[in-house]
Amino acid sequence: TGNELVANAIHELSDRSDGPLVTVNCAAIPEGLLESELFGHGNGAFTGAVSDRAGRFELASGGTLFLDEVAEIPATVQVKLLRVLQERTYERVGEGKTRKSDVRLISATNKSLADEVAAGRFREDLYYRLNVFPIHLPPLRERTDDLPLLVHAILERLVERSGRKPPVVSDDALAVLRHHRWPGNVRELQAAMEYALIRSHGDVIAPQHLPGHMLHAPAGTPVTDCVVNEECIQLALEEHHGNRTKAAESLGISRVTLWRKMKSYGM
Repeated sequence: TGNELVANAIHELSDRSDGPLVTVNCAAIPEGLLESELFGHGNGAFTGAVSDRAGRFELASGGTLFLDEVAEIPATVQVKLLRVLQERTYERVGEGKTRKSDVRLISATNKSLADEVAAGRFREDLYYRLNVFPIHLPPLRERTDDLPLLVHAILERLVERSGRKPPVVSDDALAVLRHHRWPGNVRELQAAMEYALIRSHGDVIAPQHLPGHMLHAPAGTPVTDCVVNEECIQLALEEHHGNRTKAAESLGISRVTLWRKMKSYGM
């Protein structure tokens, strides 16, 4: 359900579990500060460095260092990271003292590092040093069988403070969730469940309580695979002010199919 959770599990199940787990989001740190963040700096190393400061490698000594979004590391820092992996030594910025590194390194990326190497944006030698034991985390759309468990866990967490009993997600609503492409993965699912919880006032979450864009068939989805029930039709008609042609288009079905479904529901 996420890179950091997997990194945490690896750390907790390892012989380094008594040591620290230190996480760095490489994409969130400005390029000019990343080297100092990873390796530390000495007093006076640059403007504003008024004291010695330990880096993340030093803070993670004896434990695990998790580098998220490792593809975003600039070329100058890639060289120094390669040296740490090969020689297990490093220097703080602005210091000449060599320090030993004792960390397990876990890295993650949502990009293809092989493609980044081919494009000249990532060092090939560093790629092979990092790619020792790859773990592929499939996106949510490739593991929709996990949806009922994830939905239940998320709803339980959302209602925990209020003391409210988690609502039940109807089969029709689950079918809508299964057909969604989930470009935002689990974070998008969390947002969708929070939205549904606000929209629903009873004990059941139905399709009409889900975000509107999830009720529309994605491009290329066969009509037979799209869940279109009375609630979905009603919502589509409301969104398009009763225009059946536009409502049918938004649901991914023909106007004739919409008419037949409306007739079958007595609408």
